[in-house]
Amino acid sequence: MKANNIAGYVISLTQNNPEENLTNLKLQKILYYLQGFHFALYKEQLFEDEIEAWKYGPVVSEVYHTYKGYGNNSIVVPDANLNFDFLNAIQKSFINKVYSYYRQFSAIKLMELTHSEEPWLATFGKEQVIPNGLMAAFFEKSELVNLFGNLSDIKKERKAAAQFLLVDYLYDKNLTELTKTDTDDIHEY
Repeated sequence: MKANNIAGYVISLTQNNPEENLTNLKLQKILYYLQGFHFALYKEQLFEDEIEAWKYGPVVSEVYHTYKGYGNNSIVVPDANLNFDFLNAIQKSFINKVYSYYRQFSAIKLMELTHSEEPWLATFGKEQVIPNGLMAAFFEKSELVNLFGNLSDIKKERKAAAQFLLVDYLYDKNLTELTKTDTDDIHEY
């Protein structure tokens, strides 16, 4: 899949609302976060285009050139271009979650964030392309990675943990003999 396809979907999330202020600079940073978190969660790229380390942060060159005519203005796309059948429900959900989180930040704030992160820091001025492996390793360690994961996977993990603990509880005599007053001090913290 091409980054321009993903960019079109992200732009559609603004519902052509200029108040949303999705500029080309902001779109570039969102594409970077989408790619990084997709590597971390799904161990594969969301789109095939490379991300380059430019002066103002990570950039997908082809997407930049597609929307550079907007300058610092919000990107608006005619409703006629809103066919996103190439994305499945999981991909749309993932993109929606990442965009919903990062939309709160201005383009400048997103640039500042990316300038403080390892993928851009390690690449800018040394290489043009940010290596996928570097992005994957960085985003796997992010505290936000679970925020963007598939909720059903998280629920499965919690259920498995609860079942594991339930077995201990059912068969451990010390645990089953606890009374309510014995556990009251546990909940005081």
